[in-house]
Amino acid sequence: MKTDFQTDTRSSTRALGLALALVLALLVSSSQAADYYAIVDNFGKKPRNAFMDVSVDTTIGAGIDVLFDVYDARGVQLAEFTVPANSYGFASSSSWGNLFNLAAGQPILVRAQTPYAPTDAATLHIDPLGAPTIVGVFPIRKRDNTLLGMGTDFAVALGSFRSATLLIANLSGSDIAVDVFKGTRGADGFGIFSNPRITTTAIWKVNLTQNEALSNLIVHASNPIIVQAVISDGQTIQSFMVLPQQ
Repeated sequence: MKTDFQTDTRSSTRALGLALALVLALLVSSSQAADYYAIVDNFGKKPRNAFMDVSVDTTIGAGIDVLFDVYDARGVQLAEFTVPANSYGFASSSSWGNLFNLAAGQPILVRAQTPYAPTDAATLHIDPLGAPTIVGVFPIRKRDNTLLGMGTDFAVALGSFRSATLLIANLSGSDIAVDVFKGTRGADGFGIFSNPRITTTAIWKVNLTQNEALSNLIVHASNPIIVQAVISDGQTIQSFMVLPQQ
């Protein structure tokens, strides 16, 4: 005969098992999505248009939706919207609108999330007046869930430039500290540029000087970030995502 204690114990065990199953299901669900993050900036010019294109392998079936989120420089969410992919797996935030309309002159962080698929890709298009730029975007994680586009240590090779900027966004889910070092990494908090607190999904814009030209720059963060470099020679602007040290 079962006692009340045995019944309660088995009920608690079943409840705990269901709770663990739910947590595991959520983890599996999140690991089966590809997340792309990039930063939109006007590079000091008059903004005209900005959008992110995304493609997804159509073998996963019809009705593919791409989720977009946009955050301001402080990390506050500005928008969330879904764009359905066409029959060839292509979706663009441009069908929703111009991302520059949300920027108010400041950098914004854009996230695109696709369902898990054998292949997927993303490209950021930024068109400030007279300086259109296309940025290839990496997913923040590989298929095996190890880090790819985000990390804690980055190296940037800088040659000669008229102006250059590092755009750094916090993807860790908590406040972080970030340092920029020249030549080699030093002690935390003692970089040539240092920010002791960047809130989650917020952006730190680091305007470099000629002192940083012709050097190896190291960006170190206490938790995962993305780094996007912007370099201008006075006529053209180039922007690229920096891969972390693997």
